Amino acid sequence: MSFMKPQIVQDHYFEISTCDGVFWLPTYVLGENPDAKTFQEHYGGQYLGHELIYGWGARLSAPGYTDCTDWCVFDTEEKAKEYLRETYDVQIDEGKEQ
Repeated sequence: MSFMKPQIVQDHYFEISTCDGVFWLPTYVLGENPDAKTFQEHYGGQYLGHELIYGWGARLSAPGYTDCTDWCVFDTEEKAKEYLRETYDVQIDEGKEQ
């Protein structure tokens, strides 16, 4: 996945619980007050609930393309970096904007 670049963003996220697990989305994707139907349309499966959280979102993204991994959200930037290193075996360039 060398064309995929680490992306770490501190922002507000929806933590969405479904019968298939937990997913995270930045609030800008669905707007400020989405309803259950909006969540279900976006993820499918059985919607169980959501919570608005603030944290460090981490994923890999291919600049200029729509390819990306799912967001995972953490309490600290360091935990987000550690997740990307351990899960995808990528180097995080310190001092560069992610």
